[in-house]
Amino acid sequence: MRTGLFCTFENPQHDFRAAYADQMHLAQWIEQLGFDEIWVAEHHFNPDASSPSSLMILAHLAAVTKRIRLGSAAVLLPLHNPLVVAEEVATLDILSGGRFNFGIGKGGPFPIQNKHFSVRKEESRAKTIEALDFIQRLLSEESVSFQGHFFKAEDVRLSPKPVQNPIPTFIATSTDDMAELAGAKNYGLMGGPPFPLSAIRQNIRAFRHVAPQADPHVILLRFFHLAATRAQALAEARQWLAPFVERMRVATAALQPEWTDWFDIDSLIEDSLIGSSEDVSNRLAQIVEELQPASLVLKPLSPVLAKRMDDLHIFAEQIRPSTAVAARPALTLDHV
Repeated sequence: MRTGLFCTFENPQHDFRAAYADQMHLAQWIEQLGFDEIWVAEHHFNPDASSPSSLMILAHLAAVTKRIRLGSAAVLLPLHNPLVVAEEVATLDILSGGRFNFGIGKGGPFPIQNKHFSVRKEESRAKTIEALDFIQRLLSEESVSFQGHFFKAEDVRLSPKPVQNPIPTFIATSTDDMAELAGAKNYGLMGGPPFPLSAIRQNIRAFRHVAPQADPHVILLRFFHLAATRAQALAEARQWLAPFVERMRVATAALQPEWTDWFDIDSLIEDSLIGSSEDVSNRLAQIVEELQPASLVLKPLSPVLAKRMDDLHIFAEQIRPSTAVAARPALTLDHV
């Protein structure tokens, strides 16, 4: 199992420069600790988690890291022109020396995004599927003519081409139809907060319904926090998760009310890695046995950089070695 860091660019000090500096420092720190991956979120109009341009951030990370893989978690395809995304993905893959993992999603039920980017909720899934098909052809074919409902092109020749062919691709989803698409196309699956472990289990079942022998290459993103005792860790986690839970409840209430049950703080904590080192080791062993993720990607909860660094160091030195799972090789996802 590979291990990684999930970067959402929290801004507890209301200082964007400090938030970016802290996250870059943490990214370089985990490479020193032997982690395998860094994944960067795409968030819009959110001063508390401000990473609107994940590919630009990843290009900078390519320059300040050496070996660690760099992933988008995820590019929200309905909000972008797929021709631009394909050019930027190819450029990033070159700049990183072929270290890029391409995670995509439809953007979630956030009315402010739909409003400002002029994206209709009813079209976002279809637009995502069409854009992904168009982008994959642009990245791999010499000349592309495309006739879709949303996008059209004639004899487009992408320049430059990426180092990797294909680029490992992952779909962030909570729905069976997108998980089935991943199985049909040999894409990986990605599941992070607020998707509960039960939703990820269902996604794996849907994936294997169409690809029984394939590996879903699950990228599992989880909240992470350590303390001397479980009681202390839970109390601190509740304090930091409460604003996130409330913000997500409000943001999703109108467009995706079925997500409401996911924003129960007790359930969210249960599906996270929170507690003493021993607690987290035991919970991680359960999750690994059940889901067999390709990658575990940690989202430290503490707003204090030094505490996040300490927790990740303890994970690398104590928790990761105690998790008895076979090492995963580098990704080799051959798209259909």
